[in-house]
Amino acid sequence: MNLIQRRGTWLATFLVTVLTNTLAQILPLSTKESKIIWTGTKLTGYHQGVVNIKEGNVVMKENRLAGGYVVVDMKTIVCTDIPASDPIPKRKLEDHLKDADFFDVVKFPAARFVITEVRPHPTNPARYLVSGNLSIKQTTRLVTAAITPTVQSDKQFIGEADLHFDRQLFGVSYKGIKDELVRDEVQLRILIRAKSR
Repeated sequence: MNLIQRRGTWLATFLVTVLTNTLAQILPLSTKESKIIWTGTKLTGYHQGVVNIKEGNVVMKENRLAGGYVVVDMKTIVCTDIPASDPIPKRKLEDHLKDADFFDVVKFPAARFVITEVRPHPTNPARYLVSGNLSIKQTTRLVTAAITPTVQSDKQFIGEADLHFDRQLFGVSYKGIKDELVRDEVQLRILIRAKSR
C-alpha cells in the first residue's frame, strides 16, 4: 500500500469515526424520575429500599442504546420495607448500611456504573445485555446488566435495568456471625428516565 492509499484509508477511518460520534445523542438522566431500588436478602427474609441517582446520561445512536453512565449518591440509601412507625429499627439498619463496615458512605459517598458494551439480549431481542464497570468503595469490576427499554429515540429513553452484584467482591462485608446471615448477592432494579434538554 503506497502513501496515498494509506492516507486515504486513514482519512476514511477518521471521517467514519467523526460521523459516528456526531450522530450519537447524549441524553441526560432525570435525577427526579430515575431511581435505584435495591434488595438485599438474608436467611430470614429480605430488606428493600431506594438510593438516589446523582447524575448520569444515556447515549443513543440511530434510536438505540449505545452507552451511558450513572453516578449513585450513596448517602441517600434508605430502607422502605420497614414502616416509618417503627423508626428505631429503620434508622438502625440505614445507619448500618452507611457505616464503615458496609458501604462507608463518609469515605466513599458515590458509586458509579459506566457502560462499556451494548449488545442484543441472547434470548429476548426487545432487551439489551450491557457490560460495564461497576465502582463501589475502592473496587471496580466488570459486571453485566439486562436493560428493557419502553421508549427509545434520539430525544428520550425510558427503560429498566436489572443488575446483580456480589457485595463481597467490593469489600462490602463485616466479620462475624451476622455477616453469615446476609446473602452476598445484592439486586438492583434501575428505573431510567432520560431526555434531551
